Amino acid sequence: MHIRQLQYLQAIVAFGSFAAAARHAGVSQPTITLAMQALEREWGVALFQKVGRQKLPTHAALLAAQRAADLQGRLEGLARMPLNPLDDAVARGISTLHAGMAHAAALLYGPTIERVWRTHEPDGLLQIFGASVPELLTALHGKELDLVIAPRPRRYQSAGLKSHPLHTSTPTIYARFDHPLAGATSLTEIAHASWAVAGRAGTPGRVIEEAHRVRGLADPRILVQCDDYPVLLNLVAHSDLLCVVPHPVLRPPKGCTAVRALHIREGLPQYDVCVFWPSGKQSRSAATVDAVIRALKALVGSSDRQ
Repeated sequence: MHIRQLQYLQAIVAFGSFAAAARHAGVSQPTITLAMQALEREWGVALFQKVGRQKLPTHAALLAAQRAADLQGRLEGLARMPLNPLDDAVARGISTLHAGMAHAAALLYGPTIERVWRTHEPDGLLQIFGASVPELLTALHGKELDLVIAPRPRRYQSAGLKSHPLHTSTPTIYARFDHPLAGATSLTEIAHASWAVAGRAGTPGRVIEEAHRVRGLADPRILVQCDDYPVLLNLVAHSDLLCVVPHPVLRPPKGCTAVRALHIREGLPQYDVCVFWPSGKQSRSAATVDAVIRALKALVGSSDRQ
């Protein structure tokens, strides 16, 4: 779907015909017709019904045109918004370190990064971004980020990037304490359960999808998606949903009786969580990034020795 197609639909509803919409938009009538056919194919609904020699918009078309108008208003409002002071930090001459981190990584390594950054730039700005792993690595390749801490995707070739392993994920399934499946010990027993997940499809946060594929099970029934693990666990504590938590730092505090871990005998997919940084020409924050990498390596080494 393209914004232009939605604008054509709005014009048809507003001006009453394909011909009038074409004149308003400054395009040919076949262009309008093809655009509407494309929308009908994509949505799988009829947008117009023939009444005599006229094509009148259906209820679906009127509803879509209204939503398109709402969307257009929001886009215009976005264009008028002033720059966020944080996004404008570089333009204002403030030293900035851009770090992309997955959820557990931000909790585990954020304080170390902030401490090192503060020793180099006492008044600088540390910006921490969260997104899917592919988005973070793409931003790192595009020099929009200075470093990324995230699970290494399967078969990932980090051309142009260096990396160092920090820890391995240890995913655990959680359910409401009195959930009917709380005593399950295999994936087969919970194959038909409903799930709340973190992250979009195909990302490391969706290990339950990978676990089902590996075991030859049907795709899991995913009903809720969010990016905040406290919210995820709260949903699980008050519903029949199950969820996967990838690291102990994200798990419920000791003594929590609202949810319980399922002791599943099949191992869930694990990921090596790494710090990634550019291997070529260094960014403006090269010295700080190097110091952060050394501190993270030392932190991991200290953890390994304990």
